[in-house]
Amino acid sequence: MRQRDAQATKARIFRAATREFGAHGYAGARIEKIVSRAGCSIRMIYHHYGSKAALYRAVVEGAYRDLREQEAALGFDLDDPMGCLERLLRFTMRYFAEHPDFEGIIRSENDLRGRVVGTSHAIENSGAALKARLAQIIAAGEAKGLFRPGIDPLKLYVTITALSRFHLANGHSLSAILGADLRAETWRADWTEWAADLLRRQVSRSTVSP
Repeated sequence: MRQRDAQATKARIFRAATREFGAHGYAGARIEKIVSRAGCSIRMIYHHYGSKAALYRAVVEGAYRDLREQEAALGFDLDDPMGCLERLLRFTMRYFAEHPDFEGIIRSENDLRGRVVGTSHAIENSGAALKARLAQIIAAGEAKGLFRPGIDPLKLYVTITALSRFHLANGHSLSAILGADLRAETWRADWTEWAADLLRRQVSRSTVSP
């Protein structure tokens, strides 16, 4: 019972810290707010995680672990490489939209010049696995004559990520400048279809005769 209680407390701290770091970044996050949200004492935070920096590292690594695990669960079928890429794009767009804390964590890491992502072997290894899977999908698409030759997996994923989060990260300013609510559900749905079409056109082998 005591072990279960300890694990439950640790999990509450982790969830509360994810919200706090996601909303305010590392520098702006306050341990007192994490304590209040988790319903525990400050002593419990340091007991389970050791320090604010260690708790932040756990949150960042946990955020990327969740993303990579959900990506892996998509079950890519290499017999349908175009479907694989579109499934990954739609998932990534939905993930960013549904996990604003993750967007905040990315912003925090950029402010800190990759303090955790640049030193975490777990994040590095999971990123390498994703890149390898993308290379497999690209190779399958090329072998079937569906994809143009020479597609770079890294640039492809940067494209997918940009299409998935740029309108969210800059939604308030772009909405004001362009006079359209880029955070509205209808706009996001239209943007998803636009992005999927853009991705298909980008990777497809041209059928136009020279």
